[in-house]
Amino acid sequence: MPTLLWTGEISLPIRIMVNMGSIIAWITGNARDSSAMKERMKDGYNGKYSDYIKNYDELASFHYERISNTLIQKVDCRGKKVIDVGCGTGILSLIILEKDVAQLTCFDQSELMLEKCRGKAASEGYGEDQVSFHEGDAEALPFKDAAYDVVFFNMVSGMIPNQQATIKELTRILRPGGTIALSAHGPAHYVEAVEAAIKSMNMRYFLGHRFEFWPRDENEIKSFFMNAGVDNIQTERLTWIDEFEDGGEVFDFFASTSGLWWYHRLPPDIRNKETEKTRTYFQRKGVTKISSDVVFAVGKKR
Repeated sequence: MPTLLWTGEISLPIRIMVNMGSIIAWITGNARDSSAMKERMKDGYNGKYSDYIKNYDELASFHYERISNTLIQKVDCRGKKVIDVGCGTGILSLIILEKDVAQLTCFDQSELMLEKCRGKAASEGYGEDQVSFHEGDAEALPFKDAAYDVVFFNMVSGMIPNQQATIKELTRILRPGGTIALSAHGPAHYVEAVEAAIKSMNMRYFLGHRFEFWPRDENEIKSFFMNAGVDNIQTERLTWIDEFEDGGEVFDFFASTSGLWWYHRLPPDIRNKETEKTRTYFQRKGVTKISSDVVFAVGKKR
């Protein structure tokens, strides 16, 4: 079962409220239905709940480029068979392709994101012999054991309910001695935006819901790796703050990176209204900065 209580940093009153909702969600059963959680996340990144996801690259590429460039420096991909699980629109994938890899597989649950990735690769002139694309669930990868030399998992794990099971699945498709490289949402990732979003919510719709976000610290990520049969583990935690012109820009960034997947709780006819209400709240409260807290981990399969 996914971890029940909130795993990130947040103010005490909000933590109490969120954890009470999570306990109610466990009692009613929705906090135990990881299949439904994954389906909602998929819908969010396919744009079912918000059009913001369509502006993912325009509003958030600077953020993911920074993380991807840090992660790629930790791995030698030259001549290797590589997979980018949770490739999104291909921000990391395009960087990998520049490293003279033997072959790259791009894998994501979202058809919308995967098509953007495919389009970018095509526009850069990469052919089918260099890169392939697959849609599916990271917890049930459609690949043989020991199929890859390098597995990347970039800023995905915080949105995966069964994190340990997923890391074990990533390790399954990695050859012995191969490299797994991960970046993950740390405890303080997006803390200002998360708190503002929760404060602005109409709790009539969200009471009794487990918010589907599981940030982790270095020790927890290292433990996931060790339990999955990964050795020679190196971790690093980097934090920084991005500042914006106003709260509206912070919300736009936050919404574009998340797809507002928790809006599945809202009736469709009020989602746009709630989006505008929350954006106005960010502006009124002067939420002009957002923290990034990213855990990087690299290891070798035994």
